[in-house]
Amino acid sequence: MKYNFIVFLLFLILTAPACSGAASVDGTLTVIVPPAAVVEAVPSAANITAINPQTGFHTGLEAVFNIKTNGDDNTYDFILSSSISTDAGEKNGYFLKNGEMYLILANKEKLPDLSSLSDIYSGQMQSNKNLIAYPVIKNTDFQNDYQIYNGNLCCKFLTEGRQDFNISQHIGSTPLTGTYSIDDDSAGIYEAVITLSIYRKP
Repeated sequence: MKYNFIVFLLFLILTAPACSGAASVDGTLTVIVPPAAVVEAVPSAANITAINPQTGFHTGLEAVFNIKTNGDDNTYDFILSSSISTDAGEKNGYFLKNGEMYLILANKEKLPDLSSLSDIYSGQMQSNKNLIAYPVIKNTDFQNDYQIYNGNLCCKFLTEGRQDFNISQHIGSTPLTGTYSIDDDSAGIYEAVITLSIYRKP
């Protein structure tokens, strides 16, 4: 009887589960979805220049942006917009005259008033103290249009499926006639902010 009991215990031990408690382990599967497009400003020596005080001529200005995309560019708009500071807040720095686009630079220390800005916007320059306008040079590397986007005049670029590239906006060296005056435009820093934004198409 004792022998049978020992055999029975051995049988129970040998047929029991390897562990007496429950256990579980998770395995996590992860995928990373990169952004469809990323943009960064590229610092450049041409971000700042000095003008000839007699003529308003400068040696060249440009804003450079690097864009990385996943190649699905047809679903996005790439828009360059501009802003300048006035005594009435930020305003659009772009305007059209005779079908050509110009960028306005505004005195940072002595903010221009709205009458000066309206004078430039009108295209009939008479008095636009502390504002200077320069031509925007068409970008030859990319197809771009001047148009109204979200209510503001801007530049729209078509990127043609490229995945890592730079977009530059070059500003002409000679001021638009009637927008620079050594007598009316105070010395100081004149500035415009150029912004490259990426919008998903509707």
